[in-house]
Amino acid sequence: MLKMERKHIRPLSLMLSRAFRDEFKDIFPDPEERKIKEPMINEFFLRLYYSDSKIFITSPRLEGIIVWMNSDKRRRTLFWRILTSRSIFQAIKIGIKPLKKILAYDRYIEGKRRELAPFKHLYLAVLPVDPQHQGKGYGSKLLDELIFEMDRECLPCYVETEGEKNVSIYKHFGFRVVDEFEVPDTTDRLIAMLRRPKELLR
Repeated sequence: MLKMERKHIRPLSLMLSRAFRDEFKDIFPDPEERKIKEPMINEFFLRLYYSDSKIFITSPRLEGIIVWMNSDKRRRTLFWRILTSRSIFQAIKIGIKPLKKILAYDRYIEGKRRELAPFKHLYLAVLPVDPQHQGKGYGSKLLDELIFEMDRECLPCYVETEGEKNVSIYKHFGFRVVDEFEVPDTTDRLIAMLRRPKELLR
């Protein structure tokens, strides 16, 4: 595993668009516009994450990426995070109206996270693997990196996911379902999961 560097942000934004294809269909219904905007949105969030998260990649070939952060880091205001992460240019390119919808989505799931995990924890933000490299164990290797960290710090970990396949994978690593919820004004139904650190699992 390698730590992500700024030079990886642009190519990773394209990989994320492949891994999360049509993730923003509720915001950009037109397929052509969505194809253009998705890498911009991914780059916007990667820049935000870079300033206050731990980000690891599988290798310079960027087969996969994992992003997590300490829950304390999320207390900084979004405006300050945008200014300090150099993501203002991407925000402008995305457009004010779509960005408001994206950030409203982010605020909602952030509120659910604070409700379901009102204690210090690690937050697993994203764990995508490039579709052409899925099924090769890259996701497990990335998740092992996070589990090592949470057990070392003796902190629980919280994640939202979708689909029974992903739920089964996380359960294999010791996560349990704590809630299911729909995100307003979208078609998304998310499953919230939590894993306690190794010492507390005994």
